[in-house]
Formats: sequence, C-alpha cells, structure tokens
Amino acid sequence: MSEWITRAIPFGTEGDLLVTLASTFGHLKRQGEGFNFHSLLPLDEPGMRFNDGALDPDGYLWAGTMRVDEDAQSGRWWRFATDGSSRRRLDTPAFTVTNGPAFDAANAKVYLTDSAAQIIYRGNYDAGAGVTGLAPWRQFEAGDGCPDGMIIGPDNLLWVAFWDGACLRAFDETGSIVHQVELPVMRPTSIAFADDAILYATSAQFGLQNDGVQGQTLRIRLRD
Repeated sequence: MSEWITRAIPFGTEGDLLVTLASTFGHLKRQGEGFNFHSLLPLDEPGMRFNDGALDPDGYLWAGTMRVDEDAQSGRWWRFATDGSSRRRLDTPAFTVTNGPAFDAANAKVYLTDSAAQIIYRGNYDAGAGVTGLAPWRQFEAGDGCPDGMIIGPDNLLWVAFWDGACLRAFDETGSIVHQVELPVMRPTSIAFADDAILYATSAQFGLQNDGVQGQTLRIRLRD
C-alpha cells in the first residue's frame, strides 16, 4: 500500500483488520503469511485525510477526517457500516486534528478530541443519530500537552495519551484526573488494554531526535 495506515482495528475471527488509510477505508484480509487490502469507500474529499477512529457499541466505524496540512478547522466525523454499505456525516463541530473516539457504553457517552485545540468533547451516544448534545468537556493548557488517542479502560475511566505531555492520564466522568502515568516518550499517541493490569501505548518520533526511545510502543503494567 502506498498510503499511511491511520487506524487499524481487529475485525472478525480470522485475524483480519478494519483499517483507514489516508484516502479510504477497507479491510486487510489475512492471506497466507500476509494481508490483502480491499478498499470499501474512498474519502473523496480533496485536501483531506482520515486520522483516528474506533468501532461504536453497535459495530459501526467512526472515522475522523482532517486537512492534510492541518491548517484549518475543517475535519469532520463519519460513521460507516463496516461492509461499506452506508456512511453518514455526524453532527459535530469542525475539528482541526480529529482523535478518538472513545465509547462509555455503561453511561451511553462518547468522547471526541480536537488535539490541535486541546479540547475533549463529550456527548450522548445514540444508536440512530450517533451523537447528540456534544459539547466541550475538558480544555487543556499548553503545558498539559495535547489530548490524542483515547479509550475507556476496564476500570471505566477515560484513558488519554497526551502528545507533547509525555504521559497518559485517566479521567473519571466528572473530568477529574484519577491516574497519571509518566512515560519516557514525549509524544504518546494511542492506548490499548491487554487486560485490567497491562496496557500498550504507541508513540511518535515525528519532529523529535532519534534517541532509540521516541516512536516506540510501550508495555505498561499498572498493577501486580
């Protein structure tokens, strides 16, 4: 493939992946020792690209778009059927750098991030409309870093990677910080839990000196 993979999500039972590239989304189907990419729906928006995404509680893919050069608040959120049969633009403000989403199924909430604006939004998850009542939830300052990838953890806290913050932070539903995990990388980008004690965090080396640590994937034990 000649484009970045911007998001990869395990899909099905055969080791396949649901992926977004810069200009399309589709399936990476396991084929022998490798994968074969099958494009489902192109973005068809000149100057835009996909960034982050996740599956919602009803099995639809949410994918955020943004300007390739990150120079304007023109990114939007889309909701796709995973077989490519439908897509819908969600009712959200325009974003500069889209990250997330994270779904709190227990409380029917969805979280979305505009990393450039350092804002996490929260709204009500709706199976039909996707999201209603979306509003700014947490605004961060320059010294905090930029909220990037996020996930609801097994503890039902919102875990967020902070680009240029060198940490992960976990928030309760009031927006209070419950945990902060300091990292040896400046630009953590995304989080995945292996279980309730171990998580993995990816990071970016982009714009940083190569010291052998930046850009690595970290395995973090939260408790014994």
